[in-house]
Amino acid sequence: MALLSIRSQAQALDLNPTRPTVANSAAIQGKGVLQVEVGFDTYPHAVPGRQDTLGLLTTYVPLERLRVDFGWSPYAYRKDEDEKGRGVGTIQIGAKVVLEKERNGHAAPGLALQYEAELPTASDQALQGYGQQVTMLLNHHYGKGGIVDVMLNGSLVQSDCQDATGCAYGGQQSAAVSYHLNENTRLYSEVFGQNKGQSNTPPGTYVFTGFYRKLRDSVGIDGGMRFGVTNHSARVGVTLAMVFGRRLQGDSASK
Repeated sequence: MALLSIRSQAQALDLNPTRPTVANSAAIQGKGVLQVEVGFDTYPHAVPGRQDTLGLLTTYVPLERLRVDFGWSPYAYRKDEDEKGRGVGTIQIGAKVVLEKERNGHAAPGLALQYEAELPTASDQALQGYGQQVTMLLNHHYGKGGIVDVMLNGSLVQSDCQDATGCAYGGQQSAAVSYHLNENTRLYSEVFGQNKGQSNTPPGTYVFTGFYRKLRDSVGIDGGMRFGVTNHSARVGVTLAMVFGRRLQGDSASK
């Protein structure tokens, strides 16, 4: 909560929110920057019940190409045909490594690899999971001044390893486009599909439209709506979030 009183920093923080889209770019925030995202996702007409999640993601960049992640769901609610749960959701820990930085004027895209492990907490069984996910991220800017950013993500998912029947396997694929309306505002559109519930979203195929608005260098807000396009998807979902940042370590490269 201390981050709510963030003051402006002399150096740019280069915040890189993981919301509102599922697909993300290969970039990370500036070196030495702590970033915190707080968001709420709701699917009131999930198949066949409802799913609500309050998510918290804390990331830090100790090295220029390395980001370490800690994610947690302080509140989660899930209802389906078999069971209902309300309480604390799972914990995710992991890291993101930038393999190739995107460079202006170069045809090669940015490339990164992300890993996260999902760990159960002591809450209702319906909210718990144990597994892991590996994601490949690519992105490239196009147009004058890089006004359009195209992002492609693909992941392999191992989930439900806490069950006696053993782990379940699946995947997630997403493609998103970000349009820089101006220096502080981006508009997003996305298509993604998954056969296992990840990213606080029920399984299915979705289209998405949303926005990100930078309120100041250290604070931003984002949100949008998802619409299921297959029979087994949730009909509609809403996501809203805020992102905060603070530099904990000076970036010698920018001095």
